[in-house]
Parts: sequence; C-alpha cells; structure tokens
Amino acid sequence: MKTNTGSIAATIIALFLGILAVTQVRAQDVYTRSLQLETPSSLTTLVANLAERNNGLREEIFDLRLRTEQAREDAASGKGTLTEAQRQLDQLSIFAARTAVKGQGISVRIDGSFDDKALSDLVNELRNSGAEAIAVNTVRVGPRSYFGITPDRALTVDNTPIRGPWTVSAVGATEVMYVAMTRTGGIIEQFQLIYRSTRFNVAKENTLSLPTLANPPRG
Repeated sequence: MKTNTGSIAATIIALFLGILAVTQVRAQDVYTRSLQLETPSSLTTLVANLAERNNGLREEIFDLRLRTEQAREDAASGKGTLTEAQRQLDQLSIFAARTAVKGQGISVRIDGSFDDKALSDLVNELRNSGAEAIAVNTVRVGPRSYFGITPDRALTVDNTPIRGPWTVSAVGATEVMYVAMTRTGGIIEQFQLIYRSTRFNVAKENTLSLPTLANPPRG
C-alpha cells in the first residue's frame, strides 16, 4: 500500500500536467480571436495579461513536476500511509468526475449566443484557476469531455445536448476563480468583446451540487 500511495500521487499529478500542457495552448485562442476587435491601447493590456498568465502556468507546471518527482521518490522509498493513499484516491475520483461533489465555488451564466470552442476555453480557464469539479447546467464535465454544437445552436457535452441559457458551475477556490473570471482583460471580458449581444454573469456560490459524469471511462 505504501508503494501504491506514491504511484497514485504520481498518476494524479501526471494527469494535471497533461491537461496543463494542452490547455496552455488552447486557452490562448480566445485572445487571438478577439484581437481584431481591440484598440491599440487595449492590445497593450491584453499582451501584458497574457504574459502574466503564461508565467503563472509555467510556475504551476514546474511545481507539479517537482511534486511528481517527490511522489516517485516516496514510492521508491516506501513512504506514505493508508490515510494519505485514500485521500489521493478521493482526489483522483473527483478529478475523474466519478464522484458527485458539493461545495463552494462560482457560477457563470451565459444568456445569448455562445459556441463550443468558447465553452471549451471557459472550462480550461476554470481548470487553470483551480476548479476541482465543473458542470454545464446539469451535466458534469470530466477530464476527457468534449464539446460540440447542434444545428439549432444547442451546445453539447459528450454528445449530450444542453440548451441555453447555460450555467457553468465550478467547485473550488471561490475567490481565486472569481478574480480570474472578472479581472480586466480576463476571459469574460474577452467574451464580451466577441459576443456583444450575450450577457455574462459571474457569481460566487456558497453551495453547489455537481453530479457524477454520466458515462465515466473504464479503468
């Protein structure tokens, strides 16, 4: 069990590293799509914000790599306890969306035009901001979830149609996620430039209840 503890920790951190590596590229696309709508002065702000965000991601990736190495060392030396192993398993279960989650967080209500690429950007930004669990309306989002759009403009999560208005709920560090969503030059401000007729409302939530993933992957 002690060896399994280190292996579990390494698996969890490796999953986070994989998502960070992908989302660091994907999340920049929302900025690219809005550049044509910007003035020279606001472009300066956007560049500074993007640089700051990339620095933060690089630091987080570096920290997770250090934790991965520590987990490997723990596995090799037999460190760890049954309680720690269970905690790691619980974290992995939440991350894989196999467990229903209740807790504090934020909600982002979207009323108007929106698309699947923008939804993917929003989910990635929430993950980067520390969201532990995410759902769109009543559908849980997992680490392998994919997004689409139907001919009548309903969004889909893992092929499940979800019609607007949409509410993206995220359980995690409320203040961190709220600031990330509402800051000047942040993703919501970018969306407001791209989807000018759409209303976005970010709210802090004391209690959120997110379901499990409808069809969690096996293994």
